[in-house]
Amino acid sequence: RVGLCGQTRMLILSAASSAFALHSAAGPRPRLPVAPRASPPAAVQTLVEPSPFTTLLPSRTLTCSTLLRRLFVEPETSFSPAAVAAACSEDVEWVDMDLTEPVRGREAVERHLRAKWPLGSLLKVERLSDGASSGGFTWHREADGVSGSGLRGVTYFELNGEGELAYVQEGSEPLFKLDTILETFLTAANANRQDEAKPPRSYERQTPTTASGIARYLWEVAYPGGATPSEALSFFSDEVVYEDFNYREPFVGLQAVSAYISLLDAFPQFTFLPERISDGDTGVCITWRCEVNGEPGPSGISYNQVDKSGKICFARDIPAPSIKPPPLAAVAARLSPQLRTFQPRAPLPSVAPPPPTALDTLAARPARAAIALAWFSFSAYVALASPGEFSVSADSFDNQLIAKAIDDPTSLNPIFFAVFNALGVLPGINAALLLPGAKGQRPLPAAPFVSAAFFLGFGAAGPYLALRQPRPDPVGRSELGFFARYVTESRLYGGGLLAAGAVLLYGLLSMADPAAALSDYAELFGSSKLVHVSSIDLLVLSAFAFEPIREDMARRGWWDEAAEGTNNLARLLAFSLVPVLGPAAYLVLRPDLPEERA
Repeated sequence: RVGLCGQTRMLILSAASSAFALHSAAGPRPRLPVAPRASPPAAVQTLVEPSPFTTLLPSRTLTCSTLLRRLFVEPETSFSPAAVAAACSEDVEWVDMDLTEPVRGREAVERHLRAKWPLGSLLKVERLSDGASSGGFTWHREADGVSGSGLRGVTYFELNGEGELAYVQEGSEPLFKLDTILETFLTAANANRQDEAKPPRSYERQTPTTASGIARYLWEVAYPGGATPSEALSFFSDEVVYEDFNYREPFVGLQAVSAYISLLDAFPQFTFLPERISDGDTGVCITWRCEVNGEPGPSGISYNQVDKSGKICFARDIPAPSIKPPPLAAVAARLSPQLRTFQPRAPLPSVAPPPPTALDTLAARPARAAIALAWFSFSAYVALASPGEFSVSADSFDNQLIAKAIDDPTSLNPIFFAVFNALGVLPGINAALLLPGAKGQRPLPAAPFVSAAFFLGFGAAGPYLALRQPRPDPVGRSELGFFARYVTESRLYGGGLLAAGAVLLYGLLSMADPAAALSDYAELFGSSKLVHVSSIDLLVLSAFAFEPIREDMARRGWWDEAAEGTNNLARLLAFSLVPVLGPAAYLVLRPDLPEERA
């Protein structure tokens, strides 16, 4: 046999252990029966601990897969370390295979996640198991503003009887891959090995078709009963994709996987022991360790997914590194903290739904559809049917009206004076409501439309209000641009807009002759395009003010879009029904954004 020593031996053993695991499906024959661990609780109960952490999550019965989807898949940007910590038990044990010691306790988990996933990092779940009390997923890293993917990994989760995350183990791919070195080692070992007598089979062959059923049969029944790796091959689909992260490329197809597994008989001294096997009909996560001649050896984590026919169609194995933390991983993390690879790789799929298209948004949100319809109607009416005329001539009625107002503001009708100036206040309010959710907006960028609204009113704001992606998730002030962080988030800014609205209201209430002013305004409304369009503009902007206010309320914890019932409807109406003053008052009274996202 090939002889190895020291650190090189451990590296090869770690690599070989990953090869044997084959996501619990292609592992070598364990020599000793493995006593099954105690089954996790059959039912997942409601989160009931009234702590500052658990209040971050809705109190309801959740399966493991539902909880993981809520924590890691549903957020439109990155997951929240605080929310993950909130879902953990007080004595949670979080095993990062790149570290020498587990992370224990909620606060420590939150610190660990914030350090490992800095601002701009995105965790994209690729495949999610459907387990009830335990589960896991495969994932890769992405970064804001960067095309492509980064480091890949697998994470296992287990709930306690209260539905809290009690045990977590995560592993990420090694950046240094043995690849052909490992293949050469396995080939040489097979060439030098001597055939040994096989022990008699002491198990009854089964044909499970669920992911966890296959894993438990192979790990807990077949291999302890004398099965060889070929036993696993009957559970693979013809198109299986097997990712052994000691190799740069995956093994694709049953023939390629079979050829690889055939090399594994060279290591009869390996005993592989399952530590945890998750629930899951379509996907299963397994943590494992091995013994070499009775001594502790490498460990790792794996994930299997089965297709509709009950065959394994995907497998990923990750061995724990022999040096912790891995030196290359530490360098990559310093050079590229978000991706943690030396350069971006090709984009990878994710179970997260793609960002909603403009049509998706309009179909799912009637208010957005109404805004879009109002904008088309408004634009058509202004162009084709509104009174007055479009003219750039200095002698036109509207230009004469503006010139007189500049020379003598008191000559302007007081009602139109309030309307015209209110159209300068409302875009300022909309800027404060929309900019916190403006980062990376699609299909339209925020800045041009929010800025143009100061000059063109609803004509510029309407398309953005209707088509922008919903952004109700919490954000931190540190994520905002300079203007949003230091200007529109300021209460002084909101107070200034509220004061401006109050001044305009005072002007209306203190008119010397309201009847004459109203009569003059009605005449202007019927003859001046400027007055007519501006008045309708103010009316439409005020009518739809509730929509950005509601989204901003959700962002700050005043509105839960997933909840049923009135859901602070009275508060929303109070800020929306009174034009200008209501939305401005909201800017003064709304909760501050935290410096960092919760």
